[in-house]
Amino acid sequence: MKVVIVDDEINSVKYIEEKLRGYKEFSVQETFTNPVDALAYLIRTKVDLLFLDIEMPGISGLYIAEQIALIRPDTKICFISAHNEGAVKAFELNALDYIQKPFTMERFDKCIRRFMDQKAKMDPQVKMNALSDVNQAIDYNLNMVCGYDDENIAILNISDIYYFETCNSIVFIHTKDKIYRGNKTLAFYEEKLENQYFFKTHKSYLVNLSKVDHFSPRITYTYDMFFKDVKDVVPVSRSKVKELKEYFN
Repeated sequence: MKVVIVDDEINSVKYIEEKLRGYKEFSVQETFTNPVDALAYLIRTKVDLLFLDIEMPGISGLYIAEQIALIRPDTKICFISAHNEGAVKAFELNALDYIQKPFTMERFDKCIRRFMDQKAKMDPQVKMNALSDVNQAIDYNLNMVCGYDDENIAILNISDIYYFETCNSIVFIHTKDKIYRGNKTLAFYEEKLENQYFFKTHKSYLVNLSKVDHFSPRITYTYDMFFKDVKDVVPVSRSKVKELKEYFN
């Protein structure tokens, strides 16, 4: 059975890799301390079991888990959690596997036994709902997101995104040269990017203010927002004008 380990702490990676040597059923295919590299690999490669740290720079393990659950629903995930009682409670409530730092052999064995028990297989939709619930319970920020272009998946740096737009319940991610489809709600991106200079100008738009050149008033007391090097124009609703002016002042 193919295993991948993702943790930005090399000692954790080595510990798990060492413990897995005691189980002849498992073969460690790759280990990663860089979550972006890990996500790129997991998008391309099918694995049976993923040990995945939650708190990593750039991309949260929870975000990676949701992406992998969508494209590879058969991949089982065992989360790695630091001293976070909220996370542990969320995992237990949603029947998700986890091992908590500092590791204990008892908890590690339990995770392995659950994986090997075919009865423990979780329905893909139940898994997605569980991951979504945990996402709601645990705060984290993102520096990168996944953008979908037909069957292709791109890992987008937040600094390359101009704005998010929702249309007919689908979120589109606008970059300088291309438009991608997102797989989360606009509210999700707004929450996770609140510390990244993104501002919700309208119920359907979330804008990267670092890309904005200027905004101009319209007769209806609303505004149009213009960007530095793309021709797109984004509306600013009347209720957001004051807040936007305060931000720039």
